[in-house]
Amino acid sequence: MLERGFRALEFSIKYVDESKVDDLCLLCIPAQNASDPVFARGVEEKRKWSTEMLRKFRSFAKLAYVGSSPVGLIQYEPIVDERVVKIHCIYVPERTHWRKGIGKKLLCSVMEDAKNPLAWFGNEPALALVTRTFPGEKPGQCPARLFFTRMGFRQVGEDPDFLYYPMKEGFAYRPVVRKEAEYVPQREDEGKALIIYGPSPCPFSYVFLKRAEQAIVDVAPNITIRWIDKSEEPEEVMKRGNVEGCIVNAKLIRSFVLDKDSFKKEVREAMNR
Repeated sequence: MLERGFRALEFSIKYVDESKVDDLCLLCIPAQNASDPVFARGVEEKRKWSTEMLRKFRSFAKLAYVGSSPVGLIQYEPIVDERVVKIHCIYVPERTHWRKGIGKKLLCSVMEDAKNPLAWFGNEPALALVTRTFPGEKPGQCPARLFFTRMGFRQVGEDPDFLYYPMKEGFAYRPVVRKEAEYVPQREDEGKALIIYGPSPCPFSYVFLKRAEQAIVDVAPNITIRWIDKSEEPEEVMKRGNVEGCIVNAKLIRSFVLDKDSFKKEVREAMNR
């Protein structure tokens, strides 16, 4: 029962098509960063990713709207050989829209779709939804892992952040073991840094790479840094093993830049080899 004076938030859920790609890409960016060229480039990389996902799958994301304003999103992708739908993220950026059922409604909408015959899976329904959670919630925001487990997701193996929701009674998800991309060192990479990037479901991917660039410069102020765009120089990426991220002195840096101490330590070790 609603308390007197409280009005439930009215919102609608819509598939993302060509007309809504900008809403999807811009929703993630804080208003104060909208004119920042680094964030703008991150948005452009997400726009490229969205365009490709529309071409390949047609359905890859949904938006929640209050009136004509987007307030929440869910992004997903079919993993065809496993017959599962991977949830990339659910995001409701503004505190005023938290705990209003938006994230739950977005997820339930994808769950309902997954029950139906899907062309991706030869007109069979999905066997499960899968996701990987990561920390990054704002103060007062529900952590992603808690949200998904409350929605019935179960842990995959020993990884507490790898979760699945069975769409078929008795189904236990066992992921296909895939070979991780391995960096193939190139003589030309010695003594310099490379940053390999490309279309991404998250505009912050590019933002974090710019932070990584600054961290590399902090450690090695005189180093030459080359940026390689996967979209424009695919052959340069393929000959290095199709990896993404930062390479320093012909060594792939595996630490995430938000763990600044570990990232800089790896850069120092790479420079001192």
